Amino acid sequence: MKKYMVLGVAFGWGKRKGLDVFIELAKMLGNEYQIVLVGTDEQIDKLLPDNIVSIHRTQNKKELAEIYTAADVFVNPSREDNYPTVNMEAIACGTPVVTFDTGGSPEEVDPTCGGVVSCDDVEALKLEIIRICNEKPFCKEGCVAHAAAFNKDIKYKQYIGLYQSIIESEEQKR
Repeated sequence: MKKYMVLGVAFGWGKRKGLDVFIELAKMLGNEYQIVLVGTDEQIDKLLPDNIVSIHRTQNKKELAEIYTAADVFVNPSREDNYPTVNMEAIACGTPVVTFDTGGSPEEVDPTCGGVVSCDDVEALKLEIIRICNEKPFCKEGCVAHAAAFNKDIKYKQYIGLYQSIIESEEQKR
């Protein structure tokens, strides 16, 4: 039986980052799903059920990229994040993302690389995880292409263009 890897990455795990959601998902998802949490510590380990794999913090970018790449789906049930880089890190590694509709999370996900569910709707999150793992609606190439649109050089040029258009608009008002 194939086991699907459901990944979560955070630093400072707690309710704000959705630790309670992963604990609930561990009860809801069947044996064919393995939840792996990265960025944990000994205190968090004490809170986790036996069927969640805990990986303590890693400072090794290559190792973290390998973990993202190995996952079937990245789950970010964060309740408070202005623009979580973990979503884009997963997408850049070719891994689709499921996230709550909070903060900047939905801005990073589009129909080529993942799904967004209502905040705290753990049932909808579970169903989206199952759908992504079983139907494979997102390809690695689509995820990586979406991430490329967030290249810092491209974004820098867009910000400069926006700034210049604001300046021009203000000058025309005078």
